[in-house]
Amino acid sequence: MLTILYLILAIVFAYLVWQAARIYQAKNSSYTLLLLIVLIGLLYDVLVILAGRFLGEGVLLERLNAGRYAIHALITPALIVFGFGVLRLAGVPWAQGRAAHTVVCLFATALIILGLYSDVLAFVPASRTVMDTLRYVNVGGIKGPPVPALLTIIFLIAAGFSLWRQTGWWLLAGSALLMFVAAALGMGRTFFIGNIGEVVLGLGCMLTARKFLT
Repeated sequence: MLTILYLILAIVFAYLVWQAARIYQAKNSSYTLLLLIVLIGLLYDVLVILAGRFLGEGVLLERLNAGRYAIHALITPALIVFGFGVLRLAGVPWAQGRAAHTVVCLFATALIILGLYSDVLAFVPASRTVMDTLRYVNVGGIKGPPVPALLTIIFLIAAGFSLWRQTGWWLLAGSALLMFVAAALGMGRTFFIGNIGEVVLGLGCMLTARKFLT
């Protein structure tokens, strides 16, 4: 039953949020704060999917799911800035200059704007039932895979390999690669695979933050 899976995912995300909050308390890094916000958003995402079957179709569930898409549009590209911040503090040479920092921030901002158009301004809800889950999906916006999320993952893969080469730390690259595979497999009725990938990526990012941002 997917309800049980999403209950487990919610518990794991709650744990990751707690750990990220502790890392942020230890050292008030803005990069860790971005990760914390992303993890809170992912926790909200799985909680809404978990609650769908109990709330049933209607305006409330539709609005809660609209919030899922809005949160993804606003915060997913923040992982680009988080990953870049890790590289800067780890001493990766190409991440040290002001120009690189400006380009990365502009890139993340452009992805946020694209996501807001596709998943907020052009949001058209439609209910979907898969096994014992009920949620609303966006049938409007830009067709095809979510470009902002896809480019964010690709950036994290590249950043992860830079970090691996510089420091020997492979968890960011490994978790981002697994997220890429999960995103490819998690289409349609297997959407839950993507959420499992998000847990793996969240864990990899949290452990990376603990290693380099404290």
